[in-house]
Amino acid sequence: MAQSTGGVATTSRLTLYPMQNAVTGIIGFYAFDPAGGYNDPLASSFYAFKVEDVMQGRTPTISRVIVTYRDLGLVTAVFTLTGTQDNQVVGGLTGQGSMQVVQMGNALATGKLMTIFVGISLSAQNIQLMITRAAGAGPLSIAKVLLCGRVETGEYA
Repeated sequence: MAQSTGGVATTSRLTLYPMQNAVTGIIGFYAFDPAGGYNDPLASSFYAFKVEDVMQGRTPTISRVIVTYRDLGLVTAVFTLTGTQDNQVVGGLTGQGSMQVVQMGNALATGKLMTIFVGISLSAQNIQLMITRAAGAGPLSIAKVLLCGRVETGEYA
């Protein structure tokens, strides 16, 4: 027996998924066709990564983000770094957070893994990266993210 995907299998090897139409609100069975592309024109999407664990009293400074993604075509994404301070204040030492709009990919999708360096910085504790794609902003597929920066060696006073 095949694993369940939450849908209904048909004889043409097409899987139907019960979903709600975002525009009309009508519920029905829909098929996912990857040949139509991965750019959802109605719904946005986001990746929220784990909060970075750094010893209390130490303040990390993120200076750039290295992103490996699959080139599925042109996409515009918003990279946001947020954090807190040890004295229970939302926002980093350099403000509430940091945001950078980034365009990735090629007009003709290659399907290859590519890397981009995003110049975004924040000094704070409990740093978290979020990548957001607006509805219709292009297909986004993240393979790997690396936050680059430094952590002070002495305790923050």
